Amino acid sequence: MVKQAVFVVAMCMTCLVLSGPHGVGQEQAPSGYRIKPSEVAVPPDVKLGEYQRTTRPFENWTLICDENLQARKRVCNISQSFIDQAQALVFSWSLAADDKGKPFMILRAPSATGAGSKLSLKFAGRKQPVDVQLQACDASVCVGYVPVGPVLREQIGKETTVQVSYSLPSGATVSLDAPFKGLKSALSTIK
Repeated sequence: MVKQAVFVVAMCMTCLVLSGPHGVGQEQAPSGYRIKPSEVAVPPDVKLGEYQRTTRPFENWTLICDENLQARKRVCNISQSFIDQAQALVFSWSLAADDKGKPFMILRAPSATGAGSKLSLKFAGRKQPVDVQLQACDASVCVGYVPVGPVLREQIGKETTVQVSYSLPSGATVSLDAPFKGLKSALSTIK
């Protein structure tokens, strides 16, 4: 008798939950809430569902590939990011390729650095650092580019650590060690 009463109460509760305007899948969100859009920006000429992003972590680096499934075209980059204690971006860089397949590094620093400022890369075994000018900024980052030539290829192959530094308008200097370890492994998986 008790089991039957529990069953009836459970059935009634289920019916109440599933009935009326508040049924499953029909719940209205309070105003101010909205669906969070995908973090993957789908190109306008690609149908939703025909584009995918894969992310593969490696030691110190992350391989991100975007693929147009219909056109069977895939574009990948390998990134490394540094954040401060407040989770704000301090520095990031990505190894990418241009339309002709030539590799280059995209370097990013906080927008406070300002367009035209320099980011310095000090490589192991080399006296002179490579200075990269930050060319453009938006509200969150400034971006600079450096081609992957013999020096960078050697450093990547040896999995050295690069000392990255830049100055802020306040006069403070940001300096960090960016290891290439893991980049070679990530590169070897791109086909």
